[in-house]
Amino acid sequence: MSYRQKILVADSSKYFGSNFWAKLIPDTEFKVVGQAGSTAEAVTMAAKLTPDIILADLFHSEMQGLKTVKTLRQAHPQAAIITFSPDTSTQYEQAALQAGASACVTKSELADKLVQLLYKLVTPKSSINGNNGIFAKHAVSTSH
Repeated sequence: MSYRQKILVADSSKYFGSNFWAKLIPDTEFKVVGQAGSTAEAVTMAAKLTPDIILADLFHSEMQGLKTVKTLRQAHPQAAIITFSPDTSTQYEQAALQAGASACVTKSELADKLVQLLYKLVTPKSSINGNNGIFAKHAVSTSH
């Protein structure tokens, strides 16, 4: 069986429960290994589970999403971090990217764009710019 990319979800929302993520993310190549409801829980789970990809709600856990992104980026520089928020403002996207996010998407776009982003973020850089075996886990545009 081939390796599946491990995904950690940092989201305190009851709406986006495990069933939502299970239906949205293809389980043949990706596996949701945990769901954290706070920054502290996300940091603890990331240390234990070593996810390849972290999905973080910018507005989770009493508006601590940016803190979560900064903390996770420092502790796990190899992980791709995709943030999502209900706001379409470029202000939030810029703040998230500056905090260390690899990509940003609004909650209304999750169903349409998340899977595409997941595949973009785990494409080996060798197919992008000739660097063997290093994953492209940097800022990815979600613009139309």
